[in-house]
Amino acid sequence: MTWLYLSLLAPFMWSLSNLIDKYAITHITSHFISFIFLLSVGNIVITVFIYSTFPLKPVDLTTATLNLASGLFIFLQYFAYSYCLEDMDVAIVIPIHQSEPLFVLIISVLFFHAIPTFWQLIGFTLIMAGILVLCVSRKTMQGLGNVKYVAVLLISALFGALSTLISDDLLHTNQLASVLALNFAGYALGGVLLLLVPTWRRIIIDDLKILTPRQYGVFGFTNLFDVAGYIFFTAALAVGGGAALVSVVVSAHPIFVVALGFIAARLFPTLYSQDTAPQGVTRKITAIVVISSGVAMLSFQ
Repeated sequence: MTWLYLSLLAPFMWSLSNLIDKYAITHITSHFISFIFLLSVGNIVITVFIYSTFPLKPVDLTTATLNLASGLFIFLQYFAYSYCLEDMDVAIVIPIHQSEPLFVLIISVLFFHAIPTFWQLIGFTLIMAGILVLCVSRKTMQGLGNVKYVAVLLISALFGALSTLISDDLLHTNQLASVLALNFAGYALGGVLLLLVPTWRRIIIDDLKILTPRQYGVFGFTNLFDVAGYIFFTAALAVGGGAALVSVVVSAHPIFVVALGFIAARLFPTLYSQDTAPQGVTRKITAIVVISSGVAMLSFQ
């Protein structure tokens, strides 16, 4: 059962990262652009660590380009995530942000001529229903600020699906460490490219000038927890959990976000805020269970 404990540790670590992200984007950076810049360029350190620690085989130009593109898709996924997180409750952001299996299925059907099974169609329906549950109440819609955020989060899930499909294909013929290193490099490259836009460059520089070492440390912690989640996820696969089983357990990620967010909002109300009203919590949990059930059905097929 080691794989089960590792699979549970992965979403736990990611949830800690998500809560720190919400704190950082609310209390540290002045704009989501400087937030995603700091979130992404930290991956340079991880890339250097992998290359200096593991003996990696050289890859051809086509493979490297595809791998970097996969990393850029991850950056775009988190760019959309950051844009929405600035104004939304993290407990609403994560379930929609994590709906990428939905788009893996759609892409497989449209471009690889896959035929969805009955259970995959049920999973598809459940994910869409769960997203709608998050958006039905007037209070929740006010929390979203605008319906466009839901569309942006679905686009973020699409980018995640594209990255997953590319990485999955590359892993058939390449080292895990090599694929991870170039993914992290592509993610970091996305952050560097933000500096090419004059307005964004000014926002980033202005924020970097006033951040304290402790505030930089907050971004170090969120990156640490995020990477730890991926390590536990990969370890669960390595010890024989199986991709389908591990994916189902990891789909509990939003439940951890709601639970830890509820605790953080009660213990540290000045640092972290979340809708803890019984009606709102019930709606979120209902939606998360529905979405997670849909993800489980897609993962097993």
